[in-house]
Amino acid sequence: MASLTPFQKKKITHIFQRLYDTNKDGVIEKCDFDEALDKISSLHHWSKDDASFKEAKDTVGKIWAGLREKADKNKDGKITLEEWEIMWADCIKEVEGGKPFPAWQNQYMEFMFYANDTSGDGFIDREEYTTIYTLFGFSSENVNVCFDKISAGCADEKLSKENFEALWREYLTTNDEAAKGNFLFGNLDG
Repeated sequence: MASLTPFQKKKITHIFQRLYDTNKDGVIEKCDFDEALDKISSLHHWSKDDASFKEAKDTVGKIWAGLREKADKNKDGKITLEEWEIMWADCIKEVEGGKPFPAWQNQYMEFMFYANDTSGDGFIDREEYTTIYTLFGFSSENVNVCFDKISAGCADEKLSKENFEALWREYLTTNDEAAKGNFLFGNLDG
């Protein structure tokens, strides 16, 4: 079994607690993804009958199924922090060895880009970034500081899909504590 560095473990725990475990009960379950979909749907003003909502619901279902297959070792429908860490240790080792991220993670990354891009212009600006992450419980001060870091050097201080994907991948793989990607999901200490 592969292992995470202390810094990787800190980051993986951060996104477990702050992004994936939306109801803050200490485990990741399907209901966490349903809650995230509800938040994003309200932000985008999707009704349950909208094609966009139905597509997002289908995507979220596939993401959950893929994550559960990779991480839910005891098949109880819940992913504990321990299961999460084991899955990510193995995944990061594979990625460092040249393999791609698992399909569910690529789907989630793409889903989150389009969830952030509320205007549909193909970019994430400060307002969109701040809106989505405050919706997930981050402070606006925290996300504004982080947006300054992740958007530095980007045209018009907006994240393209390519910028977002590079930051996402960097967040998950780097051990460089100064790397911009480490600020994609809010300040690790805030």
